[in-house]
Amino acid sequence: MFPWAPEPVQSQGRAPFWIRLIPFAFSAVLFLSAFFAIFAPLPLLLASLQSQSGRRRAWAAVATNSVLVGVLGGLPSLGFYLIFAVVLALVLGEALRRRMSLERSAVVAFVAILLAGASATLVYSVSQKQSPWALVKGQVTQSVDFLMKSLPSGPELAKEELAERTEELKRGVLLELPSGIAILVLMMIWANLLIALRLNPGGIRQSLGLDPLFFQRWKVPDWLVWPTIVSGAFLLIEVKVASAIGLNVFRFLMAIYAIQGLSILSAIFEAWNVRGLLRSLGFLLAVFVMMPLLLGLGFFDLWFDFRSKFRQS
Repeated sequence: MFPWAPEPVQSQGRAPFWIRLIPFAFSAVLFLSAFFAIFAPLPLLLASLQSQSGRRRAWAAVATNSVLVGVLGGLPSLGFYLIFAVVLALVLGEALRRRMSLERSAVVAFVAILLAGASATLVYSVSQKQSPWALVKGQVTQSVDFLMKSLPSGPELAKEELAERTEELKRGVLLELPSGIAILVLMMIWANLLIALRLNPGGIRQSLGLDPLFFQRWKVPDWLVWPTIVSGAFLLIEVKVASAIGLNVFRFLMAIYAIQGLSILSAIFEAWNVRGLLRSLGFLLAVFVMMPLLLGLGFFDLWFDFRSKFRQS
């Protein structure tokens, strides 16, 4: 399922009936679970890629899962589900069916999700007779106020200090919101694409000419290092709007390098024959404890080629 997992065994014959029913409800279950919501597009994507009738199965699964999300989660949840799960699965699945490269398929899905989200925000803001910025700012303000009120506050924290921290948090969230949304979309595309290619529905990996170790060899295009350096420079130079844009661009680009860092780490574990639970723990440790190391592996790989050095060692 993941880069450290063994290659799935392709079953022979027709899948059992209950397995063929999974895409028609499981996506809604993943989305409503909150914790596994990032994988909500996966059942729809697998349904789209399985066979020639994949498009029909995917649309049928979209209908049933959307009904479940709307009934159990309400209209706001349905809106987020349609943008982040349905658009991702349908666009990414269609791009792969048309034999686009993985990078191009990911970019097309990324742009489609952002356009869908921007369109939904615009339509909703018009219906509420507010500007999109005022709508977003109001939602952020409400969320931060709710969060601060739910946190326990000691008696030593004065009301003035609490109000100052709340306002500072609101400014920080608004400042980093664009890159936060972009990174979330990127992670969703990467995670679902990775698992889908590991499961290999309909032999999609063979049709694209990919081997099982593709993600262990994947590299960020070399030219991307220059916008990363330029955007990072604006973090050191205080130029209001330019610094804000530079911060968001830099955070997003470093998220891409984090994915390359995971690819390098997977290749290192493969070269050292680290498998099973130890391999999984190594990935968890890198993501949650040693993120700077992961970013360094991805960013400096252009000059040091860590994969070849660790293979030689």
